[in-house]
Amino acid sequence: MWLTILIIMLLVIQFYVLQFRWWWAVVYCFVAIVVPLLFIFTKLIKAQSTSDYHQLSSHTKMVMLTGILSMLLFYIYL
Repeated sequence: MWLTILIIMLLVIQFYVLQFRWWWAVVYCFVAIVVPLLFIFTKLIKAQSTSDYHQLSSHTKMVMLTGILSMLLFYIYL
């Protein structure tokens, strides 16, 4: 449930950011954050074993890292 809310919020924010014509930030956020979150969401539905959840945890940490790195793009635009 929270993952779907996060994905929807990110998409809404990206449409808002498009008004400022920050193309690189939007592309980066979509490719490096939203798409991997959709991948995590589909894998989470199918996960059954401990190893599946461990792999999802690793993917989530990578998405968190790319989210932190996305602040650099917004810093450049401001």
